[in-house]
Amino acid sequence: MEEFPETLDYTGSDENGNSTTTRLHRQMMYVPEDDDGIDTLGCVNYSLHKADGDQTLHSCVQLVDEHLGAKYRRASRTMYGNRLPWKANKLAEMKSAGLVYVCYWGNDVQGERVLGAFASFMLTDETGLVEGDAAHEQSVPVIYLYEVHVARAHRGRALGRRLLANALCEGVATRVRSTCDDFFGVALTVFGDNTRARRLYESLGLRRAPGSPAPIAAPLPRVTRRGHGGRAAVARDPLYYVYCLRLA
Repeated sequence: MEEFPETLDYTGSDENGNSTTTRLHRQMMYVPEDDDGIDTLGCVNYSLHKADGDQTLHSCVQLVDEHLGAKYRRASRTMYGNRLPWKANKLAEMKSAGLVYVCYWGNDVQGERVLGAFASFMLTDETGLVEGDAAHEQSVPVIYLYEVHVARAHRGRALGRRLLANALCEGVATRVRSTCDDFFGVALTVFGDNTRARRLYESLGLRRAPGSPAPIAAPLPRVTRRGHGGRAAVARDPLYYVYCLRLA
């Protein structure tokens, strides 16, 4: 996990044009898969520190809400199959065994500790990633990225790209590949209409997985009484796509 830097630093300027440096400090936490009674790998064990862990997860959900809250509110019933508020569903999902959280904290103007960025992921087995496996028949080990978010106050500094490209894809995934012969690479799920995130992932080399939902075909143009077609329809994005990056 040391592939994630201890701090995320960037320079800027204040209202007077003076150079400033912002530094976000790393904190790592994992959700154990069994009754693991220790903190390991420099990570806080969620099961041993639930009060602090729940505060961390609450801050993570607030950051998700800042970026994707409207999308989750629209899609929650379809995604989770219930009528619970989307934040309740997301918090339950965030406690899934095996998840690792890398959080970066800073301070606001009042000096209060504030979450500036975080990424969550797990090592798991997934299907539909190997070329030709649209039917989801072949399972491969993969690092599955659940979330990556940067607070508005720190956006535009390429922090998300640094966490994904340098720390996760080039760092953690490369180390896992060295110890796992059939390791595939990195995979993630992204809302179909989240074009900004999709552009970022595609710029890093991720592509739509063979087993991902495909764009929804446009309906045929309606022919009018005069024989003319209506306005040309376009294909629609599905609720989500699955993207992946194979590490050779």
